Amino acid sequence: MMSSPEFNSTAELPSLPKALTQRSFVGWLSLFGPGAVVASVTIGTGELIFSTRGGVLFGYNILFLFIFISLLKWVLVFGTSKHLLLTGVHPFRRMLDLPGPRGWMALMFLMIILVAQPVWISFHSSVLGNYLALLTGTTESLNGAAQFLWAIVMIGGVLSLSLFGGYNVMEKVQIGVVAGLMVAAVTSMVMYNPNYFEILKGFVTPIFGEYPDWISTKPEFKEIAATNKWVELTTYVGVIGGAGFDYMAYTTWLRDKRWGYAGSNAPSLELLEEIANDPNHNARKWLKAPVVDCAISFALIIIFSAVFVTSGVEMLAPEEAIPDSGDMLGQQAGILTNVHPWLYPLYVAGAVLTMFGTLYGTFEIGVAIVMEIMRSFNPAWANSNRPKIERNVLFWQTCLALVVVLMMFQVVYSAGVAEGDNAKSIILKVLRPVNLFTGVISCSVFCFVNAWIEEKYVHHKLRSKGIIRLAYLFAGIVFAVLGAMGAWMNHRVGEGFLVTRWFSIGGLIAVVACSILLANKFRAWVESKQS
Repeated sequence: MMSSPEFNSTAELPSLPKALTQRSFVGWLSLFGPGAVVASVTIGTGELIFSTRGGVLFGYNILFLFIFISLLKWVLVFGTSKHLLLTGVHPFRRMLDLPGPRGWMALMFLMIILVAQPVWISFHSSVLGNYLALLTGTTESLNGAAQFLWAIVMIGGVLSLSLFGGYNVMEKVQIGVVAGLMVAAVTSMVMYNPNYFEILKGFVTPIFGEYPDWISTKPEFKEIAATNKWVELTTYVGVIGGAGFDYMAYTTWLRDKRWGYAGSNAPSLELLEEIANDPNHNARKWLKAPVVDCAISFALIIIFSAVFVTSGVEMLAPEEAIPDSGDMLGQQAGILTNVHPWLYPLYVAGAVLTMFGTLYGTFEIGVAIVMEIMRSFNPAWANSNRPKIERNVLFWQTCLALVVVLMMFQVVYSAGVAEGDNAKSIILKVLRPVNLFTGVISCSVFCFVNAWIEEKYVHHKLRSKGIIRLAYLFAGIVFAVLGAMGAWMNHRVGEGFLVTRWFSIGGLIAVVACSILLANKFRAWVESKQS
């Protein structure tokens, strides 16, 4: 079932690198590129903050959730990249053929990314601003709102880097950040000598108890105590290993790497038939590249998770402390300084660089997603206007992120010192509904789309093994269930509309309805842009 008009030209397959023809660990490391970007984006919030937080609240058992979700997301990213490497057609292009007005789902994701990504930028910049305020002694300045001024400075710095950088610069920056923090984290963990048996047991124990008793007894943690544990766990599902849009952007970055047919025109039907009938065809060997790249990426994510869960269990929990909106990065330094005080500067440098890399990657993910969606509707126009589209997306993300940061600044500044700690929780309140869309529900949709693409467009001899195709469906169901639970339980008496279940559910219904109603007009507008 490959009667699509995309398959209308021959395409040249790039030569295989030695890393794909020889079994060498060093060679495999040379393939580590796009996965470094994904790893660095999630390590900033997922591992440094939420892994430690999860260790305090749920102990080592939280590692089971982390490795389970990482495996499901590995399945997702393999599915999204496989089709592009073999056919040169991005999954967003395939979404145009879903039942309903042509392009409604791609438009839906465009609307979500244009709102959600600036919120993620505001969150990452505020976390980094929070830490910079701590380092500079300005935590209490402006009633505790100085962190948001630091956030604005960081957004400006990353915007400048994005305008004059690009994928190649980003990949090099992120590989350096990940490598440096990896050495520091593993070294500190070995020197700290935790209970390795308990860590290993946590990876295979799917039991998540209630919060520790002291959470409900301390006024500063009343926001956490009032949060349903499944809402808390769903937040981890969204941030650990990355969000759904991260993997769609990963697929786009394969074009920049020119892996397989990702960076060329789609191969002809005759060539696809040749690939299907030749188990040793070089096009098939290219599939190992994202497998290796993502395997290294998720391995790093799991290692970082273990390190910082350890910091939560062994250090912060006994002290009845937890990373929260008031101090998201400062307490984790203990895993290094408990080994030796002179390691503190190493943590400071690593944390700042990691969060800066996360912020940088978040900008670029938004650009990649919008560019790919526009390319799916009108590839000729999008490719010829790529610099203009990317620049406009960067400025859009920056402006909307600044609006969100200023809004949070106003809330915290107006609350005063007495209510400062409570007001600072707005950072997580703003993030949770957005994380539900991008980190959980979108993953579910992309998994189901992968299964649909395999059935409708992939030659039967090129389809994934049955276990992988079942994994698409299984992962989609798991993410859908967790997303539904997170949306329904995301409510507390007395809270504003923004963080209620009705915002989450109503927002999803609204964006789907708008995308269906506006799909034809949007498609006609994009197609008209090509002269």
